[in-house]
Amino acid sequence: MMMNYLLFISVLLPLLASPFTYLLGRHSWTYGAILCHISCLIPFLIILYHAPIIMAGKQLYETYSWIPAFGLNLNFMLDSLSYPFALLISLMGFLASVYSHRYMEHENKLEVYYPLLQIFQTGMMGVVLSWNLFMLYIFWEIMLIPSYFLIAYWGTGNPRLIGFKYFIFTHAGALCMLLGIAWLNSMFGSMDMSLLLENVPRSYEIHRMSLLGVATLIFIGAAVKMAVFPFHTWLPDAHAEAPTPISVLLSGVMIKTGAYAFSRLILDLMPAAVSEMSAWLMPLAVVTMLWGGLMALVQNDVKRLLAYSSISQMGYILFGLSSLIPIGASGGLFHVLNHGFAKGLLFMCAGALIHEVKERDLTKLGGLASKMPVTAITMLVAGLSIAGTPPLGGFASEWMVFSGAFASGATLLTAIAIFVTAITAAYYLRMIRAIFFLELKYKEVKEVPISMLFSMSILLLLVITLGFINAPILSIIGRAVSGQIGI
Repeated sequence: MMMNYLLFISVLLPLLASPFTYLLGRHSWTYGAILCHISCLIPFLIILYHAPIIMAGKQLYETYSWIPAFGLNLNFMLDSLSYPFALLISLMGFLASVYSHRYMEHENKLEVYYPLLQIFQTGMMGVVLSWNLFMLYIFWEIMLIPSYFLIAYWGTGNPRLIGFKYFIFTHAGALCMLLGIAWLNSMFGSMDMSLLLENVPRSYEIHRMSLLGVATLIFIGAAVKMAVFPFHTWLPDAHAEAPTPISVLLSGVMIKTGAYAFSRLILDLMPAAVSEMSAWLMPLAVVTMLWGGLMALVQNDVKRLLAYSSISQMGYILFGLSSLIPIGASGGLFHVLNHGFAKGLLFMCAGALIHEVKERDLTKLGGLASKMPVTAITMLVAGLSIAGTPPLGGFASEWMVFSGAFASGATLLTAIAIFVTAITAAYYLRMIRAIFFLELKYKEVKEVPISMLFSMSILLLLVITLGFINAPILSIIGRAVSGQIGI
């Protein structure tokens, strides 16, 4: 289906609104913040509106002339694979913006903060909706630049050093992806996804070694963004020390763009390459799960614990996608949503502690359940979901991942992966006990402001709902996987 301007608006509206956000913010940061909220909400409403179209098996495609001399156009596509990612990015961008309103109110330079947040959302949306590999790479870099400044200026600890480390790691991964895209273009003379989807799969045997090289380069770029072991070392610092609303987007959303790149550029174009690579992809995924889980188990800093947990959970997503079994791959894509919503909620709960108690060290917290009951409930439910506790959303996606891995014959690796869920439950229950039970150490504490509770409540509802009402989104994901694996 050709839909005029709607995908264009979904991607570029926050970017186009960012100068006006800055100008309004120069007079009153509140007005700039409100414009940021609106410009981030509209893309979500557009994506949500088109759910029935995607569920019916249709696609939305838009193309705009850009640089005709080079044959470059702005091509956007919303299909069954990009839909769950676009839904996650647009909703979380809006909720993080609203959450920022009170959380960041005492910070400096908010007239710059909100425009950078808008550009960050544009970069992520552009990655998942671009139907041209050149534009995908451009948006990949657009995603990197504002996130660097958001970490380096408003972060804690040593933000300049942490931001520089984040920039170097993720930019190195982006250059690997660029090399893979350029190599693919040299072989097929096009970066248009429609032409590549038509030509690459049927040419795999002819260009096998070259396409394995392309797949490896693109995987490295995606793995850095996903923080797959051993490309993970940038994540604990960046996600833990970023301002909390940006931690929500980094851990809950941005690292999922790596999963999208793996799904779109490798699993879609070269499923045979994934089949050959699965002998080391699946063990790598399990190592990522185990390493992230064990490191989270020994953390006393709440945000650092959550950051290591994200590394572990990205292992689950890679494990499901690399199984090449429909239910496993569907589980991996479904876990993108379940982890995104639950981890975003957990970081918001950590931000609630920082906002009200000014503390994130587990050894210095305790007894806050009576003072912050909503935060306690939301943090418990989100943690249990990520630990795979029924009937929450995380249980459904992890069950699907494990079922696919068993069906692929990776019995030992699946057993280890299931063991990691016990580690996940251990560190989340330890965290909940340390924060909300034991001895009350802070007497003058109250719940966070209503705008922060609004974002937390929406995510709590989604974490619970996806455990019960998941057929619509699973029908979309199932269609994407059937196109990739060919069932």
